[in-house]
Amino acid sequence: MQQIALGPRVGRAGRASSMVGCRPAVKILIVDEDRLLNRLLSRFLTRNGHEVHLAGDANQALNLLERVGDMGLIVADMQIPDLDGVGFVEALRRDPRRKDLPVVMISASADEQKAERSMRSGAAFFLPKPLDYNRLLSLIRFAE
Repeated sequence: MQQIALGPRVGRAGRASSMVGCRPAVKILIVDEDRLLNRLLSRFLTRNGHEVHLAGDANQALNLLERVGDMGLIVADMQIPDLDGVGFVEALRRDPRRKDLPVVMISASADEQKAERSMRSGAAFFLPKPLDYNRLLSLIRFAE
């Protein structure tokens, strides 16, 4: 499957305090109801020096953003409960504090129409599942 990375629509990435090499860690919010994917992706990103927060649906994610504050990047599934991924990104964009927050939209479908729809909603990038973790790391570096 072809990886689709469209952008950039990025702002300044939030930074956590730990360091890997010379790079500051990025605070990343993963929004997906798939617990296994959350666990694997969280472990991978943490091992690469990033601070990871998890939410299983759009409402959890929005509440977590209010509690925790700035994130550097959000990875959100297109098919999340409560709102779909597009509705979630649109809700983020209505908040002036988060209008430039980079979002990587992920989906089990590599359908170009879904990619275009996610980009129109305000996502910075689109990646199909199964995720290419190295490609995701590249996008995180780009968002820094």
